[in-house]
Amino acid sequence: MTKVQLSLTDQEAAILSNYGSQFGYNLPKTIRFVISKASEKLLREGVVPVYEMSKKTEKKGLEALKKHKAGKTIAVQDVKEFFSAL
Repeated sequence: MTKVQLSLTDQEAAILSNYGSQFGYNLPKTIRFVISKASEKLLREGVVPVYEMSKKTEKKGLEALKKHKAGKTIAVQDVKEFFSAL
């Protein structure tokens, strides 16, 4: 989780507070709501960030794909049961 500290003018804070009050939100919750709605819009538009993976992770992923294609993997039906058996 990333924490962000920001400064708002009194007018900006009042606008956001008034907007959030219609939902029963305080100022911090309103700001999170506005950010989440903007994030949803970006995702709907197909703007998805791409992150570079490490060479180690890439190697493990490619090994896993080879094992899967070779039929050496199993389908997990019950995740809790599978991990408790490890």
